[in-house]
Formats: sequence, C-alpha cells, structure tokens
Amino acid sequence: MRVLIVEDEPYMAEAIRDGLRLEAIAADIAGDGDTALELLNINTYDIAVLDRDVPGPSGDEIAKRIVASGSGMPVLMLTAADRLDDKASGFERGADDHLTKPFELLELVLRLRALDRRRAHHRPPVREIAGLRLDPFRREVPGVGYRIDTAPATGHGGGDRG
Repeated sequence: MRVLIVEDEPYMAEAIRDGLRLEAIAADIAGDGDTALELLNINTYDIAVLDRDVPGPSGDEIAKRIVASGSGMPVLMLTAADRLDDKASGFERGADDHLTKPFELLELVLRLRALDRRRAHHRPPVREIAGLRLDPFRREVPGVGYRIDTAPATGHGGGDRG
C-alpha cells in the first residue's frame, strides 16, 4: 500500500511515515497543499491522509479534487477538528474516514488497511501472461517498474471504414 500524508507539522508527518514503514506501508509526505497536488499528479497512491489545516489548498480542497478526479482514492482526514460539524463537513467534501488527533498509530494503520480492503474489491485483477505480471489498476508491471500508457492510441488506423 502507498499512502500520501499531507501534514504541515514535520515531526508529526515523519513520525507517521516512519510508523507506517514499520507496518510495510510506503508513505510520501507533503507539507502543504500545493506539494500534495503536485505529488498526486505524478504518483499513484492507494490512500490520501489529509490534515485539514495545511498551507496552500486546504485538506478539504484536496479531498474535493481527489473526488472530482474520479480516481476512487479513499481519503482519511487526520485532524484536530473533533466537533461533529467539523467531521460532517469533511465527509461532505469527500472524506471516507476521519481520525482525530491525538491518535494511536495502530488505529491509523487499522483504518488504512480497512480502506484499502474496501478499495481492493474495485480493482481489476493483476494478470500474469507468459511470466509477466501486469497490474492494470496501478498501470505498472510489478517487479520491473515500467509504467503503462493507458491513453488511447492515435494515428494507428482504427478510424471509420466508410
């Protein structure tokens, strides 16, 4: 599992990343909304963990953009906002889960795994053909590191044949 952590408190972000690493969960850190959006454009993540109050586009705005992208990526809001109306507004903007700070790392790990399990039901299966494994969801060939261009091919015929 690969997670994007959007957290502007460096020690908190690094502690989360290091704790997730011990649980075999890869994580990248973005300390602000602009960096988060940049990372989301160039990397494929399974889950986004968003602090609502980061500089630049807020966690709420990032959640809205993730939902609008149609990627289906789950969003977990990790924030000090603990009032019901704060949680409700996060869910309304696209959050799939909410965890209030302070929190136990184990609870975050359990929630991430649960979100990943739910999402796994919607992933196309990894195919193996002639010893080559293909993961169409992540658009990569595991173990080789190649990305696969899923854009429709152009200029190779296939037009109308009148």
